[in-house]
Amino acid sequence: MVRTQAMESAPGAEKMKSKPSGSGGAWQPLGVRPSIARSLLLRGFKNPTPIQRSSLPATLASPPRDVLGMARTGSGKTLAYLIPLLQKLTDGVARAKGPRALILCPSRELAFQILRTGKDLARGMPKSEEKAQQPSWALIMGGDGLDKQFEIMSAAPDIIIATPGRLLHLIVEMNLDLRTIDMVIYDEADRLFESGFETQLREIVHRLPSTRQNLLFSATLPSAVAEFAKAGLVNPVFVRLDAESKISPDLQMMFFQTKPLEKDAALLVLLESVLKVSTMQHSDESGPQAIIFAATKHHVEYLENLLGAAGYRTSYIYGSLDQLARQRQLQSFRSGETQLMVVTDVAARGLDIPTMDNVVNYDFPPSARVFLHRVGRTARAGRRGSAYSLVSREDLPFMFDLATFLNLPVASPEFYGCIPQEMVDDKIELITTSIEEINSQLPALREVKRKGQAQYDRSKGKATPASYKSAKAFVVGGDIETVHALHPFFRATSSGTQNSANDRARLIEAVSNFKPHETVFELGNRGSSSGAVVMNARREQLQRQLARRSSAKALTEKDVDQREPVLPSGSRTTQESKKTFHDVGYYMSHQQAGAESEKGYSIRDDNTSARINASVLDLTADDSGPLRAQKASQLRWDRKKRKFVTGDGIGADNKKMIRTESGALLPATYAGGRYKEWQKRTRHNSASDAVGEVINNSHAGAAPKIYRHNVKKSQDDIRSEIRSVQLLRKRNEQSNMVSPISSVLDRV
Repeated sequence: MVRTQAMESAPGAEKMKSKPSGSGGAWQPLGVRPSIARSLLLRGFKNPTPIQRSSLPATLASPPRDVLGMARTGSGKTLAYLIPLLQKLTDGVARAKGPRALILCPSRELAFQILRTGKDLARGMPKSEEKAQQPSWALIMGGDGLDKQFEIMSAAPDIIIATPGRLLHLIVEMNLDLRTIDMVIYDEADRLFESGFETQLREIVHRLPSTRQNLLFSATLPSAVAEFAKAGLVNPVFVRLDAESKISPDLQMMFFQTKPLEKDAALLVLLESVLKVSTMQHSDESGPQAIIFAATKHHVEYLENLLGAAGYRTSYIYGSLDQLARQRQLQSFRSGETQLMVVTDVAARGLDIPTMDNVVNYDFPPSARVFLHRVGRTARAGRRGSAYSLVSREDLPFMFDLATFLNLPVASPEFYGCIPQEMVDDKIELITTSIEEINSQLPALREVKRKGQAQYDRSKGKATPASYKSAKAFVVGGDIETVHALHPFFRATSSGTQNSANDRARLIEAVSNFKPHETVFELGNRGSSSGAVVMNARREQLQRQLARRSSAKALTEKDVDQREPVLPSGSRTTQESKKTFHDVGYYMSHQQAGAESEKGYSIRDDNTSARINASVLDLTADDSGPLRAQKASQLRWDRKKRKFVTGDGIGADNKKMIRTESGALLPATYAGGRYKEWQKRTRHNSASDAVGEVINNSHAGAAPKIYRHNVKKSQDDIRSEIRSVQLLRKRNEQSNMVSPISSVLDRV
């Protein structure tokens, strides 16, 4: 049974907030070892955060419990699982050789951050009080060389921090044994358990021992633990904090209405007038910094060139960027060498940049979960921050979804408004005249971005039907003053601009609603031409038809009114009865309370095909032969051929696949023999690193030291004395050869 803990009901929560007691402060009552508590105090962590107070007693209990922890971004979730991890690994108990802990995370930047935080915390622990040695760490992620990672994994590190794809590659290639792992941590668990990592996680979890402890942490977790059934949770504790306040109270949000073709100009207006970011001409390294989120890597490349030509120092990161370049770009932004960092959603999770004050959503996210993780890069650990979003007409349904999820009126004039058109027009002229002359590649990059945007629009999810109705009512039913109202930021600084914006909107509406009284046949004719005569006759015929329809409609409405019963004075109509108050003590609704928020947290697709697939009862064969024949005969949609074809498509694209023990299909390159080649090249003996061998830290009874002159030579280093046939033939020819000088001397 899942137990849920709230921040208010955390054990000893009021006592924890009081003055720290003893050398360990407020950490020791939670079960934290004194050495780790002193390391935390030295680093300024005097009191545990609510997520740490609620999760540490369960993770440090005996026996330990599985934990699902949810708290908003910047609340200390990383320390909530690193503290029990280090406490378990430095207990001084003899252990089997091999990795003892595994931390899975969805992005490389997050893996780097976890490694840095964990090493810093372990480095501050006093070594004199620890019976065991300091734990060894391994960072396994894509982009690094396989040979280096073969060497790291052959040394049997204690803690592995990895992304799922590269870790699975090493597991299959090296045939790793993970039976020694005691603790598995899923950071950003909702992202890991989405469909993108399903195959990798299925195979990794299949190789883990069933006695492991599972810790899942994220800022957005659904309450349905069944969505994480693949993690193998056993009697988990669900710690869900800040479910009502999903964003930090120190975060200021602004939503700016813009047109898709004016997004670039609107972004330049935000950077110059709202964020006050300085250009290279007025360089100020202590000035504000901002992260700009874009939809695809094509958007990132275009914006990086655009902002660079506009005079801003810019870094950029996207998924397919080389690992060394990603590290260099991130380091430049952290050190303050660049003011802006343009990224995709690969940097939306887990990154902790203390000086980050601003987040800009160039492309509005189609999911409330993604929005929370994006804006969570700022307003962390008590600092204030701002989030700015550019919203087009197509993005309004997603904004209303976000309003329902956050329970905030984000479409109200307090949060939402327009940018003055004069400022946007100035930036459009600047882009077309000056910036495109500085960087001639911008038109080509803009076309590539447009094509990428079209593919992104086809692949992103849909908003709820209620949000589409609300967006339509907001645009069509709202008055001009509300729809075209300036944003409060510009309303306070631009006097008279609102009136000009309203006048412009009224003029555009009048032009768009203009309907001429004459047709093209009647233009310039005074009733004498044949075209004018025909149109007059046609107009009279249409007027008679409209009169007959209006009279028939009026008669029908009159009959309906006569059939309606006369209600007594004390009775209520159906519309009035719908407003009846329901007593929460007796009334049971057909929908769960907070269902909209849970739909935003869910990691499952909510489209029609997903619901149909979940409801279908598909009886499959119980024999492998009929099962293969059944799959081969099934139809599937081929996106390239744009038609239904038979078979599962394996091998059609010349990509060979292998099937693992768990039944997962993986690329054949995962078992390509790279590890065996590395063993031969480095003469590495895998038998010497056998997993499962108990390590003894004492030196009693150790073997004597082997000095250099006593080292036995390997058989491979001994030179062979057997001569080949080619070598013997060559030597015979050399001995039979006689030089010209020697032949002349012999004659003399």
